[in-house]
Amino acid sequence: MKLALNTLVYEVGGRGPAESLSSAVKFGFRYIEYAGIRKGNPQTMSAAEKKETLTIVRENDLQVTQMLLVATKDTAHPDHRKRDAVLDYMKTCADFQMELGGRQLLVCWGGGLYELGVSPEQSWLNMVENIRRFAEWCLERNLLVGIELDPHVYFICNNTYKLAKAVEDIGLPNVYPNVDVGHLVITREVPAQLEKLKSRLLHVHLSETESFAHTNSILGTGVVDFKAYIDKLIELGIEENCMKYGEPCVAGIEMGSEASGGFVEDPDLWVRESLSYLQRIMPELTK
Repeated sequence: MKLALNTLVYEVGGRGPAESLSSAVKFGFRYIEYAGIRKGNPQTMSAAEKKETLTIVRENDLQVTQMLLVATKDTAHPDHRKRDAVLDYMKTCADFQMELGGRQLLVCWGGGLYELGVSPEQSWLNMVENIRRFAEWCLERNLLVGIELDPHVYFICNNTYKLAKAVEDIGLPNVYPNVDVGHLVITREVPAQLEKLKSRLLHVHLSETESFAHTNSILGTGVVDFKAYIDKLIELGIEENCMKYGEPCVAGIEMGSEASGGFVEDPDLWVRESLSYLQRIMPELTK
């Protein structure tokens, strides 16, 4: 398993793709998780900005192992026009991910939100339908679609049981459950509870929490036992799964909170301190 850098910490810090990717190169990263939000949103980037991003990726042999589809809170919205708008955004992100040379896409926000006035059952059906539409489109293009649980009551997928059920209900071979260890700590799910996801495990995020709020802070400043989850994922065969799909097995350092509107004054400092912490507890994870 290798370490990847998630560009979300730079987006939350007001930096765009050019700055975040240049910093990744400076820190010696080869693997990148690209956050498709704010300055890095493929729907709003100019042609020149996209070209600059592609140039940095190609000239430095960076591998974009996952694109985070962050603007997806309306994935299950009762208004079909909002669901369609999310689908259009996801397809735009997927097109850019293919230009970047990557295959994996992650639908964030736990598959969408429970909305007031809509039954949980209908929200579930809306989520399954919309992600299935996207996954079917991606299947034709040899792309992989991830879903992750988000750890609060208003997220549709907010525990591993619902995550496993979502993968089952969508029912397509290119859908996988993304594992975010910080989320699992908040939902009080121990590493053994990942066993139900064993056959589909492909990607993991290393995020921090103080156990209630999803702080997405510097790794090592909260309560997450990263090593316990990584050891379990390796035991469950995540590396073998990645080999089967022809994908690198990475753990992405994810920091910065998009949902809470937080700001990161010095993203490089956050990356540096997190790398120092990981080197102490899991030196086997290298860039």
